[in-house]
Amino acid sequence: MIKVYNPELLISDAQDKLTQLVRDDFKPFILRCEQHKLCVLENENLILFSVLFDKCSPTVDEAQLTITLISQKDESKIIAIKFADQKGMSYLQHYIHSRKTYTKYMGPLAYQPVRKERTSLLSTESPEQNFRGILNLAILILIANHIRLIFENFQKYGLLITNVFWKFEMVQINGNPIMQALLVLIINLLSGFGIQYLQFKRDLNPSIIRTLNIFNIVLTIIIPCYVIQGSHPGLNLIFLGVQFIVFMKLISYAHFLRNTYFYIQRIKQVKNKKVTLDHFFAEYEVNNENLKILEKYAQNQSRILDFKHFLYFLAAPTLCFQLSYLRTNSIRKVWLIKRIIEYIFVILFLVIIWFQYTEPLVENTYKMLSKAPTLMVLVDRLLKLAIPNTYMWIALFYGQFQCFLNITAELLRFADREFYKDWWNCKNLEEYWRLWNLPVHHWLVRHIYFPCLKSGMSRTTSNMIVFLVSALGHEYIVSASIGVVEAWAFVGMFAQAPFMLIQKKLEKLLKLQDSQLGNLMFWMTFCFIGQPIMIFVYYFRYLEKIGHPI
Repeated sequence: MIKVYNPELLISDAQDKLTQLVRDDFKPFILRCEQHKLCVLENENLILFSVLFDKCSPTVDEAQLTITLISQKDESKIIAIKFADQKGMSYLQHYIHSRKTYTKYMGPLAYQPVRKERTSLLSTESPEQNFRGILNLAILILIANHIRLIFENFQKYGLLITNVFWKFEMVQINGNPIMQALLVLIINLLSGFGIQYLQFKRDLNPSIIRTLNIFNIVLTIIIPCYVIQGSHPGLNLIFLGVQFIVFMKLISYAHFLRNTYFYIQRIKQVKNKKVTLDHFFAEYEVNNENLKILEKYAQNQSRILDFKHFLYFLAAPTLCFQLSYLRTNSIRKVWLIKRIIEYIFVILFLVIIWFQYTEPLVENTYKMLSKAPTLMVLVDRLLKLAIPNTYMWIALFYGQFQCFLNITAELLRFADREFYKDWWNCKNLEEYWRLWNLPVHHWLVRHIYFPCLKSGMSRTTSNMIVFLVSALGHEYIVSASIGVVEAWAFVGMFAQAPFMLIQKKLEKLLKLQDSQLGNLMFWMTFCFIGQPIMIFVYYFRYLEKIGHPI
């Protein structure tokens, strides 16, 4: 190893003298002479040190100068440049700094700016593109524009968030429909576990078990939806989100354990044969990890039911039941506190955006369109709503998927925390739905898409059924929260399935697979068209239902 100190240190009066001087002391190395510099190279590319020179005074006497390699205790070597006269050394260093501009001089025949084929930085084919400065400018423009909107909103409406919590009807617990609905959900969850107990402990007929599961899961949807009618739509929306999570978890629990029961019966039949179990099960049916667990509990199948594991699944940030989950070693307390603080700030931000900006804007739009329903007014209000709606959507995503699910995962030491991927870079709707909400995506693939394929349906038909289920879920949550059935959410969701097929064909036809046009279209349709229209439609119906004055 060679350490280099003080490169570009020396000026001499003649190139040939300096070259010979260095060559005498550094015979094993390569010398490269440039216009105003002598380089000592360990190989053809690695420069050990460089020496500047010029035909100028003062001259350096070779007797006063030594350039040598000195071995260190750690077997490394340094390049030492020594002068007999210390004053001469200091004067020479001062002279070097004053002459560096000249030593870097290049004549017109040496400096040749047009020397190779290059592209402009703003061209798409440019290999290096860095728009950080433009991004900083855009951020400043956004900040300035939003400060103006804050002042405008405050001048028009004043401070509207002072009495937020009075808007929610806080009644006695016994009379609160939300509490009654939660009690129903708890009964459904316990019933779901009890049904599996009858299957694995009592070996009840699988057809009866399936009927009981269907009945229990349907009641999970119907009864709480009926009970909460008359409560505040905001509380209803939160509860229905929880209810639908319970609904999907019960389906996953029943579907998984139904298959588990049948696989255990197969294991019992082939247990005494001298062939390993993987000869009787395909990899797409049972993976090796689950096969070992099933083999372990085959003789006593009731042991596979663990109430603690059932409770862990209900609390875990996943919708798909498994016999085992990856766990982390410990809970990171500081990290957890940071996520909790972030989640609190996200909730406060959502409250401010809704009550201070979105709600008064929607109510004013309702009055304006009731008196003068024109296209220009509608477009203007859609664009105004697009900004707070986008902030709410991104804040909801961050609060739910980055904060809340990670808080839950950390408390439960749940290891797999890939709850989303980079959906913000998606180029079409299909990518968005695959990347945006991975827990729901995995549930749909596992319990809807694959069973459809198993029944003999094509991939296109299976995808259509997946979107049908998703559209029904979206419509149920939105309509049931305000107590009005409109079907606009269903239509908007389900219509995306054929639209995605057309979009994929157009991308191939126009060769837009790597274009950013698809990403721009995604943001446009979601933030500036789709979601604002849905907010107007359903909130207008809610205002009509409660008899809001025009």
